[in-house]
Formats: sequence, structure tokens, C-alpha cells
Amino acid sequence: MEIKKNSPAGGEENKKQAKLLKIKINGFLINYFSYLIFSLGIIILVAGLFILVYPKYQQISRANEEAENNLQIEYETKFNYLNFIRNLKKSYQSINDDEKAKIASMLPATRDTSIIITEVESIAVKNSAILTSIKIEPQSAGGRANFKAELKAEPKENKEPPAGIFNELPQGIGLVKIEVNLSSVNYPILKNIIKAFESNLRLFDIAKISFNASENEALLNIYSYYLSR
Repeated sequence: MEIKKNSPAGGEENKKQAKLLKIKINGFLINYFSYLIFSLGIIILVAGLFILVYPKYQQISRANEEAENNLQIEYETKFNYLNFIRNLKKSYQSINDDEKAKIASMLPATRDTSIIITEVESIAVKNSAILTSIKIEPQSAGGRANFKAELKAEPKENKEPPAGIFNELPQGIGLVKIEVNLSSVNYPILKNIIKAFESNLRLFDIAKISFNASENEALLNIYSYYLSR
């Protein structure tokens, strides 16, 4: 068996090539060291921006998008409300003066008690009854909302029911309670008086009727409405 050994000349050649390679690498590093540092800095900066700044950018972007959506919704809401007001104005302008007068009679713009007294007295006189007394009291808007709770606290038969047109008064609508005492009243006259109140242009809502046939007297509790300011 022969064992071949590397010649000393081959080993020297390899050493020279390795040394030359090291020299070239060192020269490259020396010549391009500043570029390498700059490139490394750019890489670190980009990585830092991606890790730290980009999440903040996404958060701000989402916040801006949400704010823009909210503004768009608010704009559409106000625009729709404006269109509603315009349509309401057009509808009102299309009503003739006679119809406007009827609406004003049904729901007056003020709580004028003298007009109420005149109308009640006129109904009594037309039906051959005597208006003994009349009492008018403004009612609070929250009175009806609390009515069910009050019913639980008091027996139902002792509690006067509220006016029935509205379960809860809309905003801008006022309420007055009218207590009417009549004499010289029999049953047919009382029926005609009730019918007169129900057919009156002004909204009269009869909540309670007490009739004393032996004394020919009647007590009516009535609610009426007006536009409050």
C-alpha cells in the first residue's frame, strides 16, 4: 500500500491563497466600511419604524376613518332632518287658510282660559243646562307618565283616569284639566252635552262623568290641549 503525502509546495500555495483572500476581505471592509455602517443604520431604522411607528400609524388611520364615518353619519342625519323640515314647510304651505283655522281651533297656540270658559258655557246654554261653576287647572307633562305607578298606590276606582288621546304628551303639547259643574240636567241633556264636547273642533277629552239624577246635576272632568312654547 502506498501513502501519498501532500508536497510542501502545495501547502505553501494554499497558505498564500488564504492570506490573499484575507487581504482582499480586509481591503473590501476598509474601503466599504462606511457604506456598510450606513446600510446597517438604514436597516435598523426601517426595522424600528416598522416595529414602533407602523402600529401607531395604523391606530391613527383607524381613528381618522372612524371620525370620518361619524362625521358622514352626522351629516346625513342633519341633511335628512333638513329635508324633513323642508317637506314639512311645503306641506304646511299647501294647507289652505280654512284648514289652518280648523287646526288652530283643535289645538290652540296658547292656553287661553277665557276661550275655554266661553266654549263650555255655549255648549251648556245650547243644551238648556246651567253652568254652575267651572275650574281650569294646568297639568304637568309628567302627570300621565306616572299614572300607572299611581294606580298601584291607590285603588283603581278612586283614581281618575287621564285623558285618553295621548298615553304620554308629545313634546310641545300642553294639557289643562277642566272641572265643569252643571245643573238643570237630565239624562238626554247630559248625552247631548257629552256629544257636543266630543264633536267640538277643539280637542276635549272627557275623563270622568258624575251624574246625580235626583238633583239634576252633573260633574264633568275634561282635558283639553294646546301648543306650549
